[in-house]
Amino acid sequence: MDRKQFLTVGAAAASGLLLADTIAAAPAWAWPKGCIERLPKSSTKRMAWTLDDGSSKQSLRAYLDLLEDHENLRMTMFVLPRSSAWKALAKPITALAETGRLQLANHTYSHIDLTRISDAKLKRELVSTTHFIQDNFGVDPGTYYRPPYGYINAHVIKVARDLGYTTPVLWLGSTGSDAHVASTSVWKMCQKWMTDGRIVIDHANSMATPKNFDRIRTLLATRHLKTVTLKDAFGHN
Repeated sequence: MDRKQFLTVGAAAASGLLLADTIAAAPAWAWPKGCIERLPKSSTKRMAWTLDDGSSKQSLRAYLDLLEDHENLRMTMFVLPRSSAWKALAKPITALAETGRLQLANHTYSHIDLTRISDAKLKRELVSTTHFIQDNFGVDPGTYYRPPYGYINAHVIKVARDLGYTTPVLWLGSTGSDAHVASTSVWKMCQKWMTDGRIVIDHANSMATPKNFDRIRTLLATRHLKTVTLKDAFGHN
């Protein structure tokens, strides 16, 4: 079963910046070969808290505040240049990226389905985002990218790989957060999916997750879970 077929099973059509969170716990066989959806095995209990989109400046600022206030937290953010919050918050993002506790990665320029565009357009989506990150935050996002909506296939992987984007990042757990999701629902998802070895997807599109920050920190401590960036776990750029 390929990714497209999997998405048709019980999943509502996605639109705008909304990712298919209803299938966020997709088993590994649902993703094409070459994608990563979980962390390498480790003697340390850990998870990767990853953040997409940033359509809400208030929300993105809240995540930055969280990282600034708690030096034990580490996060990977997939930058979407069409969301103006990234540029507006360039100064604190740059400062956190310099510490290594915040990793910036590529979420394409306009949040388009990469499986339905030309190779030339696909290349522009990735390269333009890399340039945006380099120009605004002074860091190289390297090989890591997350395809919008989780839509990816072998052809996209090959075209991206030929450009040097060799690490397509999916997920094996979700906060379920987005623009119209209740914070109570997000908390239930956090309790379910924030466990050892998982890459968990989150979205800075509303305050649904930030309202749970205190409970999330307690949850991580109770489960003895460290947060790591993808670079921490996979050791390459």
